Amino acid sequence: MPRWIDLATALLLALAAAPAMAQDHPVYKIGVFDPETVWKTTEVGKKYNQDLSDARDRLQASIDKKNQEIEALVEKLRQQQASLSDDKAQQMQKDIQNKRVELGRMNEDATSEMKQKLNEVQGRFQQMLLDTVETYGKEKSFTMILNKAVVDYNSEQVDITQDLIAKFNDVNKVQAAAASKPADKKSSTPAKAPDKKTPEKPKETPKETPRP
Repeated sequence: MPRWIDLATALLLALAAAPAMAQDHPVYKIGVFDPETVWKTTEVGKKYNQDLSDARDRLQASIDKKNQEIEALVEKLRQQQASLSDDKAQQMQKDIQNKRVELGRMNEDATSEMKQKLNEVQGRFQQMLLDTVETYGKEKSFTMILNKAVVDYNSEQVDITQDLIAKFNDVNKVQAAAASKPADKKSSTPAKAPDKKTPEKPKETPKETPRP
């Protein structure tokens, strides 16, 4: 069934169940918000985004260091190959190959860690956002609050994104304060959790080092 049909059905059911101000002229209050703006603008969202960026940079730095080690060994072998014994040259080639295997594993581990961290952080944020939307909707007596991603058109009058950002920051002050504290080094290993978007990977995948 097309998604817009599900949305239209949900809207009709919600409107039918809404309390009427007058019997012949019911009044419905509908709001629309942009979750991406809430994610990028709230204090908690900005801190979570920074955490993800820091983790990505840390992983990329380790990958870059390993790649530099490989390049250094390749260059050393190139310069000394003529004067090396066959055994020594073979040992250096073996060392280079082992480090390439390590580099491949580091890339895989970095991708897996970023997926887990992204899922954990965005899963927590999504739950906080849902709780905030529910609280805000009840306080302001909204009939329905919709995610802008599933709305083809809405007037600016029903866009409550900025109000929702203010409410989110107010409701989640404790979480924002906790998120702003330095992370405990002992608990730096990210926990496992679900996904919201395409998983982030380290900024760059190291280029294949030229083989000797």
